[in-house]
Amino acid sequence: MKIHTFRFTTIKILCLSAAFLCSSCDETLDLRPISEIGVDDFYTTPEEVNLAVISIYNSLYGMQNREWMLTELRSDNTYMNPNSTETKDLAVREIDRFVQSSQNIYIQEYWKACYRTINLSNIVLKNLDVVADANKRNAYEGEARFLRAHAYFNLVRLWGGVFIVETPVSGSQAKEMDRSPQNEVYAFILNDLRIAAEKLPAVQNGASLGRVTADASRTLLGKALLTAGGEQNLAEARTVLAQVVGGTFSLQPTYNAVFSISNEYNNEILFAVRYQSGSVGLGSPFQNYFAPLQSDNYVVFGNGDGLNAPTENISQAYVTGDPRKATSMADSWIGFNGAVNNDRHVVKYNSVFNTVDDGGNDWIVLRYADALLLLAETINEQSGPTGEALGYLNQVRTRSLGPDAALTTADAGTYFDFKLALEKERRVEFGFENHRWFDLVRTGRAEIVMTQHFATEFQYNDPAHPSLNTPGLQHYQILLPIPQYEIDLNPTIAQNTGY
Repeated sequence: MKIHTFRFTTIKILCLSAAFLCSSCDETLDLRPISEIGVDDFYTTPEEVNLAVISIYNSLYGMQNREWMLTELRSDNTYMNPNSTETKDLAVREIDRFVQSSQNIYIQEYWKACYRTINLSNIVLKNLDVVADANKRNAYEGEARFLRAHAYFNLVRLWGGVFIVETPVSGSQAKEMDRSPQNEVYAFILNDLRIAAEKLPAVQNGASLGRVTADASRTLLGKALLTAGGEQNLAEARTVLAQVVGGTFSLQPTYNAVFSISNEYNNEILFAVRYQSGSVGLGSPFQNYFAPLQSDNYVVFGNGDGLNAPTENISQAYVTGDPRKATSMADSWIGFNGAVNNDRHVVKYNSVFNTVDDGGNDWIVLRYADALLLLAETINEQSGPTGEALGYLNQVRTRSLGPDAALTTADAGTYFDFKLALEKERRVEFGFENHRWFDLVRTGRAEIVMTQHFATEFQYNDPAHPSLNTPGLQHYQILLPIPQYEIDLNPTIAQNTGY
């Protein structure tokens, strides 16, 4: 089928991608992901460069596999299942409670996955000269720059200053590198995304469906500009986001249609990490990760791990009748003999499959609804709430709640009222899509919201488990610790404050 053509292309190069990652590695380079690709990699044909581009997309599986732990789990949307024992999945629980150390395995894995994507992007950018066709060369460059910027944007938001690597480097070079300050990392990201937006095609279809478009790059650029802040960046963000809103993408008629497995890569999807069930090595594990513990086959095939459980607070955040809740989460599940089990769990990525960790649902990274709400946020940050900004917010809101639910100036007539209304709308619109933590950090609300989260959710205040009691969030905890192995390799690297 048309929606799967790019996936099958991906299957063909799985082994080739693994070869790229290992062909020039030694033990030091395996430990040092920013240098795991050697400086001598070189490709001689456009076909080889194309395969190298696709290998970047493959690397996103590694990022996506751990991203929910460092984003959604660190927000007030989800927590470590309170029905688990205190010692089960301890490294995950540490992240949930913001007590992780620099040796946390999942923090290390995500850091490595991001730099793997960056390295593969650098390989492509180094070898573009062998592509004579200008359109193909531009497209490959745009894809590599977008995917590199995507990895760096997550790195800088999670760790602050990080290593900027523009070209493949040797192990000895990597050991002499230092972290760049956040403003330099943002400048690097913005430059990549501006170039990508100019070079990428407007649409991708046929065998190219699933590859990045210009509007995907503009949307990520708008979000990065908004996050970096400053009047000049806000002005540019408004321009590029308005281009997306006035372009070829649009909202789906219903919220459920956005996530239907029979409607993947629909006209609302700007960019997604693609998965394919069928025991071909490209299945999604999230259905099993997020299904309730001891649910056998009643929720998804092969039981669940009980991870990333929705909080009571987000369950109550959906207004009565909001269809977004049923698409995104459930408060209970029906088990043996019709028994009701009151375990909240994410259902947004559930579908029918027959092998554990082999779901077929894509993970949507960017969609048109995000562009609409980011544009509304940008306008509010520039000049307070306007009719235009309210209109963009209401396009998203009324798609699910109907025209009678449209907000008016009486609901959000001041800068802060509009900011809170937008925060609430983004929370239920993008529930469990890894947006919430980054939204709270971007708007300066992380400490307030998370302190309330820890004070009100029962599992952090359970008298029977005092070791899980969690105080309010401190400012330094917004950033994660730099993985310890990086500092062991180069002791001159500064660790983030508090770690």
